[in-house]
Amino acid sequence: MKIFFILYIFLLSLISLSKAQNANLYVPLNIQKAIKKGTRSYNGTPGPNYWQNHSDYKIKAKVLTDSSYLIGKETITYFNDSPDTLKKIVLRIYQDINKKSALRDWYVPPEKLNSGVKLNYILINKDTIDLTPQSKEFFRGSTNAVIKLKNNLNPKTKLIIKVSWQFKIPETLKIRMGSYGNGNMFISYWYPQVAVYDDIDGWDMIDYKGTVEFYNDFSNYNVEIDLPKGYLIWATGELQNAKENLRKDIYNRYQLAKNSDSVINIITQKDYKKGSVTAENIFNTWKFKAENVTDFSFAISKSYNWSGTSVIVGRENKHRVLTDAVYSDTAYNWNKAPEISKISIKYLSNKLPGYAYPYSHITSFCNGSKGGGMETPMMTNDGAPKSKISLTGLLSHEISHSYFPFIMGINERKYAWMDEGWASYFPREIVDHYIPGYDYWQNRVKAYQLFAGNESELPPIVPSYSNKGRYFRTAFYNRPTNAYRELEILLGRKLFKKALLEYINRWHGKHPIAYDFFFTFNNVANENLTWFWKPWFFDFGYPDLTIKSVKQINDEIFIDIAKIGNIPTRIFLTINFIDGSKKVISKSVRSWINNKNKVTIKTKAKKKVKSVIIGNKHIPDAVKENNIFTLP
Repeated sequence: MKIFFILYIFLLSLISLSKAQNANLYVPLNIQKAIKKGTRSYNGTPGPNYWQNHSDYKIKAKVLTDSSYLIGKETITYFNDSPDTLKKIVLRIYQDINKKSALRDWYVPPEKLNSGVKLNYILINKDTIDLTPQSKEFFRGSTNAVIKLKNNLNPKTKLIIKVSWQFKIPETLKIRMGSYGNGNMFISYWYPQVAVYDDIDGWDMIDYKGTVEFYNDFSNYNVEIDLPKGYLIWATGELQNAKENLRKDIYNRYQLAKNSDSVINIITQKDYKKGSVTAENIFNTWKFKAENVTDFSFAISKSYNWSGTSVIVGRENKHRVLTDAVYSDTAYNWNKAPEISKISIKYLSNKLPGYAYPYSHITSFCNGSKGGGMETPMMTNDGAPKSKISLTGLLSHEISHSYFPFIMGINERKYAWMDEGWASYFPREIVDHYIPGYDYWQNRVKAYQLFAGNESELPPIVPSYSNKGRYFRTAFYNRPTNAYRELEILLGRKLFKKALLEYINRWHGKHPIAYDFFFTFNNVANENLTWFWKPWFFDFGYPDLTIKSVKQINDEIFIDIAKIGNIPTRIFLTINFIDGSKKVISKSVRSWINNKNKVTIKTKAKKKVKSVIIGNKHIPDAVKENNIFTLP
């Protein structure tokens, strides 16, 4: 009995310590309830009662390339691993964003819209669902459909959902997917998908309106896609029947690329001139399997080049990753894409975050647009920027998403910064290494400063679906990216990486929320970082440091610095002397711990000071006019 009492006291002390480390950080009531239920914790680990649901998808689809139409049937086995009895099922019908009645984050001319997705039937455990507008068991909103269950789904049980559907693959309104002409298509957000039911909000009822992206369960996929003869396909997961569908010489080069350290041209324009690159059937069936992933996408083409190389990742469980690219002859610099992808995977696996890429491949598809890209598991859909710098940044950004939100099942609908911020942060060293002389970080700082502190700028913690207009890039990308940089310098590279890896190890294959990130870093650093989290992620505000005064008394220099903006940054001083020489002083953001607004920097010099400049091109500062102090 005494042992149990001691253990009880020990556990209470751990909980009290965890709470103390997170004191004064605002935690919403729904998240407090999850912590009380034991699904989350104050130290950032999944609670002892953590759970999440999942599905098995069996999908058969056919792409009618001449008319840009997709026809599909699926069987979903949905597992209720929660402790709750479910009375309804929520399906996402993503391509309903193209129908005229759908909610969207921006205006779209009516001529670019269509009728959305046609649902032919839905069956729940063999019961046919009434899909008519008068139905009492089926409600179809903007992009979500709610099905009232005839029989409740009890905890630790499953049900079978069968759906038949079809839709026009967009040729004008191409939001993250579509038909790009000449038979080149990237297909994502394409199948009816069970929405997430989680421990924080229950069913995710947020409609897909164009801006915010993923929040999906980790599920298994068995997918068969029929394509006309001559069309190639690349997809999430493992291609099961490459040998029977690819021409023999192409298949051999594909196998070679998967084990090669150099780039192999798997398909070139010469191969198309030789005849069909695929089996000679009117329609070829391509079979894929993917396990424990958050989504499934694919790309098709009858004319694109295909090249690839590979890289070994992992220390204990070493495996090769194919880094391949699919592109037209006219796409700028895309022949370099496999190598850029290889460098990205190697960096992410060995440097930051230093977690071995777990999948077999990462395929980058060039859609031919001017720029921009979109990530899906093991696949990216990218534009063709003219400069090598832009392409390197684009590819490394989209590939970085493999970690956030795919290894980590992040809710981008609420916390887009939890993945976009990291995907903007990791390419820093990749781009600067691959493009000597380029300064990636300077551009990230400029992008943040452009809108920092403006009236419409919302703090990142505000749910992402609330963010509208051009300011979403500040909240999702630029502000968190700069925060991560300040955090790395604050903690030091070693501790920063340790905390980041612990965060990934705790939450890979799960659904972390913002507080799991904050609490994990507090826990690993053994420090209450609320003074840092609050201004950077919770508060309205901007960074602005200024020099209030400079005094030189004999050989001692006293520099008084004020933090005018509420967001803290590190201190970087350049002291210019009358003789033309300089002295640089650097202090981490810790100078502003405990909400201090003033600090005095002391240094010694026998030379007379001419001026002092605060800041540099790598430190965000929204007001540059007050950064120089000149002595009389």
